[in-house]
Amino acid sequence: MLNLRIRLHTKEQLDNLSLSGKKLSKVLISLKLINKLFGNHKQLAKSTLDYCIKNPQKKPIRIVDIGCGGGDSIYNVFSKLNNNGIQGNFLGIDGNPQTINHANSLYAKEDQIQFEIGDILDPAFIIPDCDIIISSHFIYHFEDEELIKFIKRIQEKGIKHIIFSELKRSKIAYFLFKYSSIFLPISKLAKQDGLIAIQRAFTINELENIINKSDVKKYTVHKKTWFRTLTKIDL
Repeated sequence: MLNLRIRLHTKEQLDNLSLSGKKLSKVLISLKLINKLFGNHKQLAKSTLDYCIKNPQKKPIRIVDIGCGGGDSIYNVFSKLNNNGIQGNFLGIDGNPQTINHANSLYAKEDQIQFEIGDILDPAFIIPDCDIIISSHFIYHFEDEELIKFIKRIQEKGIKHIIFSELKRSKIAYFLFKYSSIFLPISKLAKQDGLIAIQRAFTINELENIINKSDVKKYTVHKKTWFRTLTKIDL
């Protein structure tokens, strides 16, 4: 029975880090389309640009995308900054080697963008040195306490800013995606995982509680269209 009052903890098929072949390629292409249609690319790139404009620095800014998937989010951030004359180095990290291969096949031609394999959910994962950490549709993979610890670890690294672009759990979002996805040219796996992802997502109150427990002093959680949230944390 559908219960969106609490977070679902069921894993998605895409969480299988050995997923490969046409099945993986189709879902990554589908997610790229979904991110474009529902505003994720635009919101994430604009927020990153806004921060860079307000906080200029002499050296190229270093940006890391955790759970980068097919690399389309970090590429869109790179393009936005590059078009506005802001130089940077961009790193996408994902746990699936074949996903990283997919990202490299599309974006490795850009010298400033690199991709590497890394299990972000592993407590032993080493957070790279950078200025900004961004994430898109990923942090709901953490349990609450795990995310609190992860944010604290980011602070300890001396990283300046975090941007989380995420889904927001709600019954309307669930049924809107369920029925609108019928008409979208996306894979069956993307449709199935999408419904699970919405049930796993945080509400705004849940996100705020987690951030407050992380000893963060300055942050905002914005409600966006298409049942999304954009969280910006200054460290």
